[in-house]
Amino acid sequence: MSRVERVEAPKPNAGDPLLNASPDTAQAPATDDEPVKAVVETLEDATEVERVCLKDIVSEFGTASFPPVLLALSVLLISPLSGVPLFSSAVGMAIFLVASQGMFGRRQIWMPRRLATWQLNTKRSDRMLESGRRLAVWLDRGTTSRWEALVSPPASRVLYGICAFSGLCLPMLELVPLSSSLVGLSVAFIATGLLARDGLVAVMGLFVLGGASMIPAFAYSAIFG
Repeated sequence: MSRVERVEAPKPNAGDPLLNASPDTAQAPATDDEPVKAVVETLEDATEVERVCLKDIVSEFGTASFPPVLLALSVLLISPLSGVPLFSSAVGMAIFLVASQGMFGRRQIWMPRRLATWQLNTKRSDRMLESGRRLAVWLDRGTTSRWEALVSPPASRVLYGICAFSGLCLPMLELVPLSSSLVGLSVAFIATGLLARDGLVAVMGLFVLGGASMIPAFAYSAIFG
């Protein structure tokens, strides 16, 4: 099975527990025709143990670029794990940190130790990631290099910013059904677009995000309206 290739890199600073990556040169592994499937399978490897922390999930990608990490985090949001209390908030903060660093062109992913060592129970990860595997098959079948100006700087920085804002909003959406999964789906589309150099897929993610924003709007208007 395909995997995201690990590449050796210089050790990060003592305060940075994660990995080196370049947001501007990010793209799918050159030898892999199924980049989304490779990310999901690498995520499966990282979650084979019963309990895993975010640092272990991110580090599993070695020096792979920012988009695979964002894609892996978004797949977790699409899974049934999003129903676990505070899970969406923690993953949302991770998405915010990774995407905001990509937006500002940081070359090394960093997370505060408390978030990086936050643990989740992945005892049934094989079943939980089933939706991610189906999404990977569909995305890999339809992605190709096109509209590359939309996934290259400076436009790519805007996409990272949108992902960062989406992650920041997730703690406020904990009690809104389906919202975290739809936000995760949107980030997955955008990350896939950045990974596969497919601007059309990234634009599709923006439309999904627009639809996702309607759910909390209707919910809050119904409650307070």
